[in-house]
Amino acid sequence: MRVLVAPNTFKGSLTAGAVAHLVSTGLAHRLPGVHVTELPIADGGDGTISVLIAAGFDGEPVDTVDALLCATKSQVARQAATVVIELAEICGLAGVKDRPPRPWDTSTQGVGLAAHAALVGGAKELLLAVGGSASVDGGLGLLAGLGYGLFDANGDKVPPTAKGLARIWSITPPADERLLNSCTWTVLVDVDSPACGPHGAAQVFGPQKGFTEDECFRLDTAMGRWCDIVSRFGGRFSVGELQQLPGAGAAGGFAVAASGVLGASIRSGAEVLAQLTNLAGAVAAADAVIIGEGRLDEQTLAGKGPAFVASIAKAAGKPVFALAGSSALNATQLLELGIKSELDVVTLAEAAGSVSAALANPRHWVTVACDALGGRLAASGL
Repeated sequence: MRVLVAPNTFKGSLTAGAVAHLVSTGLAHRLPGVHVTELPIADGGDGTISVLIAAGFDGEPVDTVDALLCATKSQVARQAATVVIELAEICGLAGVKDRPPRPWDTSTQGVGLAAHAALVGGAKELLLAVGGSASVDGGLGLLAGLGYGLFDANGDKVPPTAKGLARIWSITPPADERLLNSCTWTVLVDVDSPACGPHGAAQVFGPQKGFTEDECFRLDTAMGRWCDIVSRFGGRFSVGELQQLPGAGAAGGFAVAASGVLGASIRSGAEVLAQLTNLAGAVAAADAVIIGEGRLDEQTLAGKGPAFVASIAKAAGKPVFALAGSSALNATQLLELGIKSELDVVTLAEAAGSVSAALANPRHWVTVACDALGGRLAASGL
């Protein structure tokens, strides 16, 4: 039996690579003779750089700043003149979770600084993977890191944060704008949310970054004004088009600036990462596919990496199994993923007795869960 193990990161506990290796080892003990291929995946969020380095990209160090604008060292992934920058790696929510929440002061400036360094280093194609963000700054931080001027109605500079988003009035181009125009820009997203409205950047994702409900409504209004400013400055979209652009709401409206000012295209992170790692080829060579992430839920179905892997497997006629920290999907939703039975989903929470117990020792419970997963594979008759 040939099994492809292609999990996403178990956010906050295990990397995708660690999960893939643990599952591979566990299945080898449970099913002697099984041939397991490990292919950790990412969808533009946490773990994107690690997945690409495992796939043959080179890791390249970069000096930048985190979400609270403190100096930090990070890395990007490079292959020839293509550079991939992971927002979560540089200025994501995980990097500031141990500090008191300051959502109004968080920024994506670190991504802009890393992008500028990549351009100076000769990059001709920049892929910005933007899942796992800590900020709702509309991409002000990106522009500030690239040298754009950001000003309020009085002509005073505004910070590249949510505070700045609430005050921004105008933009001025950087001195080296030609450098920014010398490459192609792509934003890799894991959601297709628009910038504004009830499904937009502030109202959907603001609470997870620490904003209150009232603050989210204020931010949504500010985001609408920002779309108007960007549409007039960039001339690429009308204000209405930019406010409702699919994917522009990812990472706190990051693509409002990236697309509206820089002309970046917005693409599914899962799709692009699948191409870069030859997911389709790995699925074709397998008899069964195991997907996984920390929690399977409705967000999984809305463009996350495991759903994309499952769609490739389903199209190829390969049975799909799942290992997850926990699952909130019903039988009908699982069928959408190509998973025929709820028994074909094994969770660490079930193995450990609770989510908290699973989180206390995830490596152990992955190993335990693999015994049940191996049983399901054996029962499948493959």
